[in-house]
Amino acid sequence: MKQTARRLTSCCVVLFLLSCHKETPQIPASLFSYRLALSNDSLLNFETLKNNKSSVFVFLAPDCPQSQSYTLTLNELHSTFRNTGVGFYGVVVGDNYDRKEIDDFIAQYKVGFPMVLDHEAALAKFFGAMVTPEAFAVSSEGMPVYQGAIDNWSPELGQHRTVITEHYLLDALNSFIRTGKVSVSKTKAVGCFIERVN
Repeated sequence: MKQTARRLTSCCVVLFLLSCHKETPQIPASLFSYRLALSNDSLLNFETLKNNKSSVFVFLAPDCPQSQSYTLTLNELHSTFRNTGVGFYGVVVGDNYDRKEIDDFIAQYKVGFPMVLDHEAALAKFFGAMVTPEAFAVSSEGMPVYQGAIDNWSPELGQHRTVITEHYLLDALNSFIRTGKVSVSKTKAVGCFIERVN
């Protein structure tokens, strides 16, 4: 009897602890499940991305030199694909940057595309983004098209080529728009590590 009582008590304690345990939020299976704030105080409903031929998300950090250096290239890509059905979005992860820092970054580098505020790192976890800048392109169905470096200007952190010989993101988007396929779908992104939200 004592043994049975002890066993019942143990089961009750386990059940109590399980009921108190806070489940880790699940990452949505679909990109279109997201609704995230933009730096202009509007809300991006990811359902609308179904209207794009492709959507590109580039993870950026206002204080990352690599992010700062790539703003010119990203603005050029955004301008190039503006009328082809490709949507460009920058993404700032976490809560390490206040709005002034983000707004100053946008103003100083004349960022011409919307900036998503990924406060809980939900989008970073969805894509598996690790560094800034890192680019992710998806189709209108939300399927991955390309992920990785924008080009090969920086083969390693702190190293820079004088001549860029590979334009990964540009080539992937041109190929996808033309044929629906890409020859290189993944490359290694080099940049500043994204600090995860606790």
